[in-house]
Amino acid sequence: MNKKIRVRVQETSRIYIHNDLSNTGYYFQQRIEKRLKEEDREGIGLEMMACLTMMAFALEARINFLGFRLIKDWDEWLPIKRKVKLVSKHLGISADFGKRPYKTVKLLKEFRDTLAHGKPATFTDAREIITTHDELEKRGYLNADWESYVNIEFIRQAAADSDEIWRDLLKLADLNLFETLTQGDRSVQFIEHIEEA
Repeated sequence: MNKKIRVRVQETSRIYIHNDLSNTGYYFQQRIEKRLKEEDREGIGLEMMACLTMMAFALEARINFLGFRLIKDWDEWLPIKRKVKLVSKHLGISADFGKRPYKTVKLLKEFRDTLAHGKPATFTDAREIITTHDELEKRGYLNADWESYVNIEFIRQAAADSDEIWRDLLKLADLNLFETLTQGDRSVQFIEHIEEA
């Protein structure tokens, strides 16, 4: 029979969602690379959409992590570009959204917003052309603008640029990777045995 005891339990949990989002993006990227190598393309565009969405979420979550760690009264609801500028300025650098790697922040944000705020679009065009069936297929009449992002080259670019930004900002913030991982601690202190009545 277990006797009752009184204890003091103290727990701290630090949950950093950017890890889960980054891992999900990485998982999808590895899966896509494998499927492309094996010429298994059925539904791969859907996995690419999921991959890019997770990468966009992860990038913003990483910036939020740094903002919370570095800047008093951090506002995670600010637009991503504004947040990147604030963190960069705090760390003494300037983020140039006109060139890589920071240009990818803008591109991922555009892709994410198009999906998140999805709205119908109608395009009208009427003309006669002379073409072959294959050429007609390549024209992509039913393709949306956002589909231009859904390719392995952009996935690789987004992964590389996001990782470069993350490594550079962590170094400038004097943080090591371990400090960014979900973690916690717990202690149990015995107080007394409880007499059962």
